This record gives sequence, structure tokens and C-alpha cells, in this order.
Amino acid sequence: MLKTAAALFCLFFLVSCSGAPLVQSNFSALEPFKNPDKVVLGNGDSIAILTVMVQDRGVEQKAMLVDIVSEAIKKRSPATRVVPYWEGLNIINSEGFTNDYAHMMQEYSVAGILDRRILSKFGEILGVNYFIQPKLTDFSQGQSTRFSLLGLTIFKTHESHIKLYFEVWEASTGKVVWVGSTEANMAAENYKSKPISFEEIARYAVDNLVLKMPIQGEEAKND
Repeated sequence: MLKTAAALFCLFFLVSCSGAPLVQSNFSALEPFKNPDKVVLGNGDSIAILTVMVQDRGVEQKAMLVDIVSEAIKKRSPATRVVPYWEGLNIINSEGFTNDYAHMMQEYSVAGILDRRILSKFGEILGVNYFIQPKLTDFSQGQSTRFSLLGLTIFKTHESHIKLYFEVWEASTGKVVWVGSTEANMAAENYKSKPISFEEIARYAVDNLVLKMPIQGEEAKND
């Protein structure tokens, strides 16, 4: 009996350690609103990233997400000028509009509306036609044991889940031109598997959501 158990343990150990973790992922997206008269990010357009709205999340995740969004848009539409989040903050601060920015974001967190007067002013200062407002509505990580032998874990499954919500606003008019939301899951199963990081699942979700944006140009991939 012990020999059999030992043999099974060795077999499962070798199988589980034989390669990289098996990663499975799934993604779903919705477009709650799309202005049919606007092609977001056509040739010659430009966009800036606003502060990520989150619920009980740290500064590190907010900072990471704005960079991921910038990179995804640049990859999807190389002809689009993307003003990085940090550069935008520096320009707004140096021009003396810090209080206006703070007021706009505070009002948005309550009413869900970006003040057209302030938004238009920022559009002129940054030289952009559009702003994208990202929201991180959920992020969680979990772990479960798939198989155990003689009290020793053979397989562990690490899972991560994320929900994101994007709004694209036209700077000059203060109108919403596109809204997209996504929910993504990733799971890795292996004896040596590690937790799926926020960065990994966020890149996966953002890349796929940006593919849904109505972008014009040779590089655009319309579904």
C-alpha cells in the first residue's frame, strides 16, 4: 500500500513539475453606450488618461492601471497621440489648475459627470480631443487545492478576477462618446504555480477591452 502511494506521489509530482503552469483565461465585454456619430481615436486624434476611480484600492494599483491603459491604446492605434497620465498631471499642476482638476474629479465621484467647462479647458491645455476615465470596480485573488496525496498538495489553482469600466469623453463638448465594461478571469494550475498578479490580469483585460473601442485607421482591429 505504501509503495503504491509512493509511486503515485512520484508520478503526480513529475507530471506537475514537468512544465510551465497551465493558464486559462476568459473575458467578456459590453458596450453600454456608443455614439454612432463619433469615431473614437481616428487619425490625428489625441487622448489623455484621467485618474482611475476605484473602490477601496491602493495607490499602486491605480498607478499601474493608468500606465497599462496608455500602453494598450498606443499598441492598438499607433497614430494616436496619448498623453501619459503623469505628464498630464504635471502640465495641469504647472498651469495652476490643480484645484479645478480635484473639483472635477470629486464632482464626478458623486454625480458621474465631468464638468464640460473644466474638461474643455484641460483639453486645450493638454492638446487632446478626448479623455478616458477608467474605473476599477473589482479585483480579487484566490487559491484552491485540486489534488492532495498523503497530506501533501499536488496541484494548486490560483485564480484572479477583475472588473473594469471605461468612459471616453469628448473634451470640447463634454459628451460621452463611448462606454465599455469588461470582466476577466485567469487561473493557473501547477505544483509551482504562483498567484496571478494584478498587472497580469489587468493587461489581459485592458488589451481586450481596448480592442472593442471604435478606432479608425490601418492598425484598428474591428470585431
